[in-house]
Amino acid sequence: MENVVYLLDPEAALFRAVEVAGDIGPASISDLLGCKLTQMVRFDELHWLFLNEEGLRDGLTAFTFFDRYPQPLGGKIVLARGDGSEYYHSPSITIEDAAAHFQCCRPVIDPVLVTPHDVQSKGLILAGALADLKVRIERRPPIPVHGSA
Repeated sequence: MENVVYLLDPEAALFRAVEVAGDIGPASISDLLGCKLTQMVRFDELHWLFLNEEGLRDGLTAFTFFDRYPQPLGGKIVLARGDGSEYYHSPSITIEDAAAHFQCCRPVIDPVLVTPHDVQSKGLILAGALADLKVRIERRPPIPVHGSA
């Protein structure tokens, strides 16, 4: 593979090495992200993250924490090596080393059911009935995947 970037999909928590046809430039990165307006975030001295400028939006079902950035990142993320010029290059770090800096997150809703103890104290409530919904954030590291399967 000649021109490769790493693509993080927080929905699936997969960090995939993806081959790019032609040069790694703004158009190919936007295509991978599925957006028109991208934002750049410095990963380290040699690498950049590219993300959808409008990734944090209403109805968000997954997001990513990057350990070197103060706020969550929404949508897919592309990692490439570059010096800020028009075209970028394949990352010079392994996908496993890059993946160690991210946590993929998604909201999870857990049902809270009525217990037999609650039934006795409140009377006509059926045990096993839904009493409440609790929301929590599930965090998991992305799984590195080599190649575009």
